Amino acid sequence: MLKQSWSILTGLAVAAGLAVAPAQAQDYEWPDFFTVITPIVGTANHSLGVAWTSEFSAQTQSRARVLPAPNGYSRAQWLATGEGDIAMLQASDYFDQMDAVEGFAVDAGGPTDTRVAVMNMVTPWSYIVRGDSDIQSFTDIGAGTRVALASSSSFLMSGVDALLAYNGLTRDDVEIVEVGNYGANTKVVTEGRADVAFTSPLSGTSYEAEANPNGIRWLALPRRDADPEAFDRYRAIMSGYVPASTVSGVETALGLYMDHAYQANHVRADADPDFVYNLQKWLDEHYEDFKDDFTHAPMMSIASMVSFLDAGHLQPLHEGTIKYLSEQGLWKDAYQARQDKLVALAGDRVALYNAAMEAAKADGIDISPENEAWHAFWDDYKAANGVTMSYGEMVMAD
Repeated sequence: MLKQSWSILTGLAVAAGLAVAPAQAQDYEWPDFFTVITPIVGTANHSLGVAWTSEFSAQTQSRARVLPAPNGYSRAQWLATGEGDIAMLQASDYFDQMDAVEGFAVDAGGPTDTRVAVMNMVTPWSYIVRGDSDIQSFTDIGAGTRVALASSSSFLMSGVDALLAYNGLTRDDVEIVEVGNYGANTKVVTEGRADVAFTSPLSGTSYEAEANPNGIRWLALPRRDADPEAFDRYRAIMSGYVPASTVSGVETALGLYMDHAYQANHVRADADPDFVYNLQKWLDEHYEDFKDDFTHAPMMSIASMVSFLDAGHLQPLHEGTIKYLSEQGLWKDAYQARQDKLVALAGDRVALYNAAMEAAKADGIDISPENEAWHAFWDDYKAANGVTMSYGEMVMAD
């Protein structure tokens, strides 16, 4: 099991010291343009993408185009099919993609060998209620609670299921309020149409919600020792997160104990190593040029990357990124050992998925998220090949 007794605060506190390198001339010939896939407009990751790509485009002969995707499934699929070159994925997205759950159960966009190129943010996630709500903690969720559910990303649905699982509940035990996108997920709470929603204190929608007349409140993550069985039910669904005190985001969230996710920009495994190396180099050497362009841009640092590695990285890194970290004296033997295991896991999973799709098509089964026969076939195929754990469990077990 990965050791998570580390401090996000420590990693971010040294960001300035690690992230600033002496300015050097770039003799690399950048591509004419490349595309950065982000979540929808209004999210912190979209704003961060606009901040650094604007500075990059102003300083180089290349143009970085920001392409907001409607949901997490599209981000992964656009990266896999080459519609975009870089896409933000946090560990829970990556795990769900490698398990081909929900909207990831497609021909192009299911398990894919992608690698971390550069770090984006360390993002807190929790549950929001209105300031005048009677809900004070996880255990106040019960029969009749109106729970917002956004199906636009699998990790948003997992957040809901994990909260319910903590209390021994399922969606059938509460009143589900379905919404179409991430922004509406918060608005239905502030408008009084839902009691609780899973979201991030960094999002623009959270800042808007905090300013509403009723205010907002966040539910702190319970410590495991308060109820180990309940916490383990929660964590079985919410894998890929690390609990810590919240240091960024809306004022109402600061200091609260929440789950945090390392959100990284992925590229395809076969992406040009020179491009990835020089992108990480540019972001490091020009950190001072963009870190003040957005509230959370300081987290896009080499320090955050090192913190990710020290925590026991959950996704493999691209060789271009490893080359840059090695040159800076930041790459360790322990990181490489972990990297080798993650690369092997990813390769095995992609090969298994491709074989399953070929076998399913031979049986006349349509590869579609809406086709229950395909989901059942994939589950049976994994079991027949000795895969008994989720991909996240396999990663966390090493």
